[in-house]
Amino acid sequence: MKKLTRMKLINWHRFNNCTIDFGDSTLLSGENGAGKSTLLDAIQFVIICSTGYFNKAAHENGKRKLTGYIRCKTGKENQPYERTGEISAHVALEFYEESKDKYFIIGAVVDSASEGQETTVRYLMENTRLSDDLFLYGNQVKSIAEFRGSNIDIRQWCKTNVEARKMVTARLGRIEDKFFRLIPKALAFKPIDDIKDFVYSYVLDEKEVNIEVLRENVRTYQDMERTLDNVKKRMKKLEKIQELHQRLQERMERDQMYEYFLKRSDLDLVEGKIRSIDAAKKNEEVRLEQAKVQLEMLQKERAEKQEIATNLRVELRHNQEFVALEEEKKELERQLEKRRNALQDESELKKSVAKAAKDSERLLMGVKDAGGDSQELISCVREYRTQLQKLDSEANVAALKSLTDDVIHCKQKYFAGLQGELAKLQIQLKQNHAEREKLNKKISKLKRKKLTYPSGVELLTETIQEEFASLGREIQPGVLCEMLEIQDEEWRNAVEGYLNTQRFYVLVEPENFDIALGIYDRLRKEKKVYGVGLINTRDLENYDTAPAGTLASVVTSQNQYARQYSNMILGKVQMCERYEDLKKYPISITKGCMRYQNRVASAIKPEVFRVPFIGKNAFTVQLVQAEEEYQKMNELLENQEKQLAGMNEILGLLSTDSDVDIKYRLDVLHTLRTVDRAIAKCQENIQKLKENSTLIEKQIQLEELEKVLRGLDASVNSDTEKIGGIRTRIQDLITRKQAFLENEMTEKGKVFSLGEAAGDVLNSWNQEYEEALGKRPVEQFQNEYLGKRRNNSDRWEKIKDQMINAMVEYKTEHDFGAAASLEGFSEFQAVYDRLKNSELLDYEEKVQSARHAAETEFQEQFLAKLQENMKLAQGEFKELNKALKGIDFSSERYEFQFMPSKKYRSYYEMIMDDFNVIQGESLFSGMFHEAHKDVIEELFERLSVGGENSTQTLEEFTDYRTYMDYDIKIIHDDGTYSYYSKVCEEKSGGETQTPFYVTVAASFVQLYSNNIGGEAAGLVLFDEAFNNMDDERIGGVLEFLRRLPLQLIIAAPPDKIQYIGPAMDEIMLVMTDQKRSYVEEYHNAV
Repeated sequence: MKKLTRMKLINWHRFNNCTIDFGDSTLLSGENGAGKSTLLDAIQFVIICSTGYFNKAAHENGKRKLTGYIRCKTGKENQPYERTGEISAHVALEFYEESKDKYFIIGAVVDSASEGQETTVRYLMENTRLSDDLFLYGNQVKSIAEFRGSNIDIRQWCKTNVEARKMVTARLGRIEDKFFRLIPKALAFKPIDDIKDFVYSYVLDEKEVNIEVLRENVRTYQDMERTLDNVKKRMKKLEKIQELHQRLQERMERDQMYEYFLKRSDLDLVEGKIRSIDAAKKNEEVRLEQAKVQLEMLQKERAEKQEIATNLRVELRHNQEFVALEEEKKELERQLEKRRNALQDESELKKSVAKAAKDSERLLMGVKDAGGDSQELISCVREYRTQLQKLDSEANVAALKSLTDDVIHCKQKYFAGLQGELAKLQIQLKQNHAEREKLNKKISKLKRKKLTYPSGVELLTETIQEEFASLGREIQPGVLCEMLEIQDEEWRNAVEGYLNTQRFYVLVEPENFDIALGIYDRLRKEKKVYGVGLINTRDLENYDTAPAGTLASVVTSQNQYARQYSNMILGKVQMCERYEDLKKYPISITKGCMRYQNRVASAIKPEVFRVPFIGKNAFTVQLVQAEEEYQKMNELLENQEKQLAGMNEILGLLSTDSDVDIKYRLDVLHTLRTVDRAIAKCQENIQKLKENSTLIEKQIQLEELEKVLRGLDASVNSDTEKIGGIRTRIQDLITRKQAFLENEMTEKGKVFSLGEAAGDVLNSWNQEYEEALGKRPVEQFQNEYLGKRRNNSDRWEKIKDQMINAMVEYKTEHDFGAAASLEGFSEFQAVYDRLKNSELLDYEEKVQSARHAAETEFQEQFLAKLQENMKLAQGEFKELNKALKGIDFSSERYEFQFMPSKKYRSYYEMIMDDFNVIQGESLFSGMFHEAHKDVIEELFERLSVGGENSTQTLEEFTDYRTYMDYDIKIIHDDGTYSYYSKVCEEKSGGETQTPFYVTVAASFVQLYSNNIGGEAAGLVLFDEAFNNMDDERIGGVLEFLRRLPLQLIIAAPPDKIQYIGPAMDEIMLVMTDQKRSYVEEYHNAV
């Protein structure tokens, strides 16, 4: 064993120059504050190469520092340190190597130029023992440089803790780094409250399992699997598009068949029409021949009758009375025709008179209601109405014509005046409609909590926001009024009125002002944006506080820049309760908005502050105001539209069309009187001439003949017209047939084209057409198949929409550039073919490869390493229990227990399984997978998660200790037993300490036994040892410790000497006189 034999302390707290001897077991005893822990801290300062664990036994959160030890911290306010200036200190440990019978020194030299400025170097000296000349020049302590320069036996010189730790572990037997954790833990005793924490701290070391490769492999596998899933999802979406495209193609082919059926039926209809025309033409030709025969017979009979009538007329023409009678008859016919025309004019006159009278009545009422200068019109129209109502055939035409002229003049005059009023009203209506629309938009914006500002304000804020967004910066320009709040509503009008248009100034952060100003300048040039204020919020810090008594004091804002700006502007405006006080201040204002500035008093117009803009309630007030204005505007518009309708009605009644018509038709009254007299005279003369009997008989005979001739003429004319009609119909049939023949050629071309396009299915189409048509009318067939085609077209469009929607969804999700249309389908098809024939196979292969790599790493590096660590841990427990076997601790024996973790039992079973996967089975299949499927998947998921939040989880699942639970079995003298975890809260302090010392000692034995450098050290340090333990338990623990290959150094208070001392080889008393500390050997008087 490499034993610590002596320690040299120079300038270490109160130990100015002290050498302490150590035996195989040494007790350091002394009163509190004497320096027991100081000695142990010195030892661990050298061997664990750290200052982070000073005095941990006394205080869990001990704050002793190297500076305090080197400079001897006193804790006094006026003199915190005993040593000042430049100081050097030494801590050196002398070890004896029994197997080689030689000594070596491991030590540390510290130079401290000032408080907190320490430089530490550790060293190894071979074949050297402690002596003052190693560290001193007379009474002068050697510095680092002096120490190195004066000692040629220094084998290793370590300037860093890392180098020093390598030196310590190598020289003490090439022991594990666990040494550096166990030494502080042994010093910092804590009662065992949690067995698992205790095991983690004192029994089982943390053993790192490097899973970075595994994590990367798992991530790669999962990424590949996600990619493969993505490919499959894409294929599924594309297959849906394909299926819809197929259905669409079927509908399109069916549409082509229906189109062919309909075109064939159109051709059949045309051919049927041609056959019908041929039949009708033949019938008409038969009727034409029959009509010609009938006409010839009538014409022959008429010629015979005409000859007889001609002879009678010749005879009568030589009779004077007959000639006179014929002339009178002709005159009577002329007068009767004249009377018929006059009566027609009279009828039109009566209509115009009736309308004019009715319009006059309405006009009188309308003009009376309208008011205005209309007396002349009323008087004239009233007289006109009276004359029209009593108009008859005996009326004075000349007087009525004059009155009509007067009415036309009055109407035209009033019409011109009314048109001017109408134009004015229409302009007002247009303006009011526009104003109502503005109010409607304003209300809509206010309901969305948006105020309406001058157009330049909104354009500037929107443009600034858009321009900054294009630069990748999100800012929200504010309007000043939206950022302010008025705390005293009595002063609202004053604030609103004084700020006026300044309320609409635009505000941006100081760092954004220059860019915003550039944007404003460009808008000024390009879009003529003027008059909008852009606030420079830089350097407004002096306006953080609102001056008392000013308008600024009633205005606040959560935006510091808005608040500072309002303080700057309104902080100059003094509030005055009375107008008489205004002139006392350079700038002042009253609640009533009387303003005083530049030695001028002026009242702010109410229009300026009537509509509030400042504060969050401005929306509500403006909305109420706007809705009231909107209601008033609606009422005004309703009245104006009624007025407009009335004026338009009067304008219609002022029309002179009827009056002009009456004026020019009045002469018909005189004409009728004259014609009636002429008719009476003709009738009288005809009656006298008819009184001759001979003349009457010949006249009767002639009239009978003329009557017959008229009948024959009518028949001839009728038959002639009939023949003409027949010929016309025949020609029409010929023309129609020609048109149908041309149509037939067109339809045949269409049917042929569709048949060509149909290809191989044409025969089946023709067969289906014949079967579908059968013997029913073509029109019925067409109606049915037009309906079928429409229905098919609707389904076609629906399927097309579904396909396009599926295409759009695919494009959106996968950033695909093809057109979402029927024309773009080929590109979707090409992607599907590529995925199916290439990428799917490629990714399936990559997933298989990644999975194999992940499971191989999982098996060989993770599971195997965890199993190895867990089996080693179980071996350590067995060794520990072996050492404890047969040793009684106050009638109790201890045995450490380990078992699968209750929480992670399934993980434990998987890890400790015999790994069937090694026999060729995959982690993702076979018996091993079936047994541990859920655990494997969950563990894979946990191992692959990234980010800081997963670090703790990852550490937990890669720590082999996680998968086991631990306990201490307490075996009593009578053979019964209990478990520490269940009774620890009932145990006394001494009872909870025993397992601590036993476990720590066993851990050190294991540490030193596992060395790979031959002989190793056996040093163990205990501070404040065996506190609250009775003598029996102390004896049991010491018996156990003495049986172990360890060198014990125990620090305990004097009252423990009687219990600990007998088992120790050396007892050293640590004492102090408050200036310096020293150590003396204790000799038991007994």
